[in-house]
Amino acid sequence: MRASSCGGLGFSRRFAPPETLPAVMTTFHIAATSLHRLRRRLLAAGPGVAAEILQDAGFATGEAMFGSWSDRVSDRTGVGDSGQLDAAWFAPLMADLCTNLGWGTLAVDTLGERAILFSSPDWEEAEPGSTDHAGCYFSCGCLAAFLTAQAGAALAVLEVECRSCGGAHCRFLAGSAETLAVVYDLIAAGRTWRDAFTEHELPV
Repeated sequence: MRASSCGGLGFSRRFAPPETLPAVMTTFHIAATSLHRLRRRLLAAGPGVAAEILQDAGFATGEAMFGSWSDRVSDRTGVGDSGQLDAAWFAPLMADLCTNLGWGTLAVDTLGERAILFSSPDWEEAEPGSTDHAGCYFSCGCLAAFLTAQAGAALAVLEVECRSCGGAHCRFLAGSAETLAVVYDLIAAGRTWRDAFTEHELPV
């Protein structure tokens, strides 16, 4: 299986959000099947084209998603600045947000201090059996922009397993561009993303 993005662009350009995005955005819901159809049309022009365009669109959605997140954090915890949210609250609130936005159920695990793993058995962007490589490009861009806004520092996202190419789950790794570059190279060499982490860092 190949990781979600391909083509000749540099890693940070492919997996990390742009430095600036519009500050104010409105939300607009579309059906998952719309993303499936759009991805199929873009893949006809080449996997690199599909990845770049869909990730770029995902960046904008991630910024809007962060606005919903900030309101949810304030309502549920009383914390006005989501950047001050206790780590114990992040996973359940993130899972709740994704479910409410219609993305699917989500489990969140930290892999030591180097990465965060997001896993879903029913992620809506995935189209089971549709391709031979990870294809949730839009979600990668969305999560990268959202997590960068939450962390206050640049984070990249790489899909390492995908239901679109036969996986039981869609799994996304979030971390520094340097960490994910190592993971990407391992996958490209035919190894598993898990080889980038120690036994103690991996979830049980």
